[in-house]
Amino acid sequence: MQRALVTLVCGDAYKARFASRVAPSLRAYAKAHGLSLVVLDRLLDASPLGRARSPAWQKCLVLRHPKLRACGQVAWIDADMLPRPDAPDVFDGVAAETFGAVDQLQSPTPETYALAAANIRAYHARHGVTACADDTPQAFYGRYGFDAFPDRIVQTGLLVLTPELHGPILERAYLEQRRPDSREMLFEMRPVSWHLLTASPVTWLDPRFNALWATALFAHYPFLADPAFKAACGDRPGLFTALKSRCLDAAYAASYFLHFAGTAGDLDAFSPALPCPPGPQPGT
Repeated sequence: MQRALVTLVCGDAYKARFASRVAPSLRAYAKAHGLSLVVLDRLLDASPLGRARSPAWQKCLVLRHPKLRACGQVAWIDADMLPRPDAPDVFDGVAAETFGAVDQLQSPTPETYALAAANIRAYHARHGVTACADDTPQAFYGRYGFDAFPDRIVQTGLLVLTPELHGPILERAYLEQRRPDSREMLFEMRPVSWHLLTASPVTWLDPRFNALWATALFAHYPFLADPAFKAACGDRPGLFTALKSRCLDAAYAASYFLHFAGTAGDLDAFSPALPCPPGPQPGT
C-alpha cells in the first residue's frame, strides 16, 4: 500500500521557517520509512471562505489532491511539527478502516496535560486574559455549538487517514460555520475532532507522535514563560537561551513529533542535528 506524509505551508515567512527548521527532519523521517512526502504551498480552497479562515482548515480538503490519489493511507502533519528522524512509522498499527490520532487530554498523560492547562490558565490570568477552560469534552464541543459530546478530543496536528473513507468526513467538517474562525476556537480543531469521532472508528496513537511543546513548557518548565525569570537573566541573555535550548532538547528527545502549536518562536530558535548517514567505519 502506498502511503504519504502531507503538509501545507502558505506565506513567505512560514515557507522560510518550514524550509530551514522542519523540512530536513521531515524528509529524513519519510526516507527512513519509505514514505512519499507531499508539501503543498497554496490553498486548496481559494474562495472567500477559504481565504477568510486560517490555513489550518485546508487539511479538511487535502485528501482530494491529485498527488494523493494513489495513496491507500495519508498522514496529515501540521507544518510546525518537528519529527525525530529515528521515530517509529506513524502508520504502524493503524488499520485502513480507522483514523489515527492523539488524544489531546491524555498527552503525554492526563495528569501532565491537566497540570499544563492549569498553569496556562494561571499565566493568562496574571496577564489579564480571561480564558475559558476546554479541558472536558463537554466544554470543548459545547463551545462550538455541538449538542452531542464524544468522550475524547482529537489533537488535529497529526492525523492518519484513509482518503476514500475520511475525505468526505473532513469535507463535512469544512462546511461547519457555527462559530467564527479564531484562535480561541482553535480554528478547525473542534469540528474536525467532532466529525471524525462521530463518523469513524479511531486508533489512538502513542502521545509521542503529537507532543505539544506548550504542554511540556507549562508542565515542566513554566519558569521559561515567567517575565521575572527572563528579566533576571537580562545581563546574561545567552544563559536564558542556553537553558531554553536544553529544555527543548529534553522535550524533543521524549517525543516522536514535537508540535510547536502557538509557540512558533521557539521553533525558530531550535534546530536539532540530523542523524549522520551511515558511512565507512573506522579501520575499514
